[in-house]
Amino acid sequence: MRVTLKCPDCGSALPFEAVNAPEAVTCGACELIIPLTLSDGVRTDKTVDLCPLCSGSDFYVRRDFDPKRGLTVVIIAIVISAGFYWFGLDLIAYAVLGVFALIDLLVYRRLKDLTVCYRCHTLFRGSHTPDAPIFDLATADELELEWAKQLDKREKRHPKAEVQN
Repeated sequence: MRVTLKCPDCGSALPFEAVNAPEAVTCGACELIIPLTLSDGVRTDKTVDLCPLCSGSDFYVRRDFDPKRGLTVVIIAIVISAGFYWFGLDLIAYAVLGVFALIDLLVYRRLKDLTVCYRCHTLFRGSHTPDAPIFDLATADELELEWAKQLDKREKRHPKAEVQN
């Protein structure tokens, strides 16, 4: 299983393979040492039952596609369509939107599922069968706030050491 976690300090993506994962990973950007807690289910790519970063057990499933890229494609489609609409070519403007929607549908069907931790947004890719429910906004709001409070307490207990030259 390929796991990608977000550094709690700087937000950098830190990918690693769960099979031979170390006890801790070091962020390349801010040099924070992040301890990992990997369950047997994650190591063997059978199930996602425990997050290695926040030790949470609340996950959701989404398609393995970068939301920022998806938003960029939608904005491009709208701008192109608006250009045709501005010049009075309504049928072509709607056709452009239809073509982009069809391309989006085809890409969506080809993508695999991805399991994501609600608290820390750790991503889990692998051959396991995703058994988590789909995204729930109320759960996300509650658990992200809980993770932020946990990080704030951790920061107060263990202030970041200054790097000495």
